[in-house]
Amino acid sequence: TNCTMSGFISNWTEFCCQPTAVKNTKMLMLTVIGSSGIIGTACNFITISTFLYLYFFPHRIRRKFNQEFTMTQDPVFFLILHLSFCDLLHCVAGLPTYWSVYYYGYYPYSEALCKYSAFFRNSIGNRQSKT
Repeated sequence: TNCTMSGFISNWTEFCCQPTAVKNTKMLMLTVIGSSGIIGTACNFITISTFLYLYFFPHRIRRKFNQEFTMTQDPVFFLILHLSFCDLLHCVAGLPTYWSVYYYGYYPYSEALCKYSAFFRNSIGNRQSKT
């Protein structure tokens, strides 16, 4: 079957599932999605690493700066950590599927992988919105 599930189309380049408006913005969207994924992954990784360091090594910070960081006991600390973790998962697992759809014009992988990736991506978004 093709990407609309209406039957097999042998020539994907002639019959593409993307509307003309999406085709016209393909390069822009690939750039935005790709840079969002790269920057988001890097920034969230740094945020999570920093927060975990603050949480697990308070004695090193106390020794180096001669003060106690009490923000690790604040609920906002865990809120930001949770949001960064969900964001990192979305950048690593969610954005590549969007990128591949814009790049190929259809979802090039199996139907089962499409369903699982959509479920995973939507689950991440749901958890992030409930936080």
